[in-house]
Amino acid sequence: MKLSLTYSAYRELEQIARDPLREISAAIVGLAEDPLPTGSSMLEGQGGCHFLTIDRYCILYHIDQHDAALTVLGVVEGPIHALH
Repeated sequence: MKLSLTYSAYRELEQIARDPLREISAAIVGLAEDPLPTGSSMLEGQGGCHFLTIDRYCILYHIDQHDAALTVLGVVEGPIHALH
């Protein structure tokens, strides 16, 4: 699956400390292989957006089945209930 990041997701990744960044980066690369890994969920009411929680961060992403593409929309810190 084709993997891309929005500019804002890239900028958010730049702000994350090295240790969690390694795990988050590995998870993002893994999404290209398995876009719906164990622990991922669909974000309710957001038009097919998904999230995956890594440590205290949430990776927000969108899957385009038609183009076989996955776009990381953002990486946000905080509890998942803050996204609803």
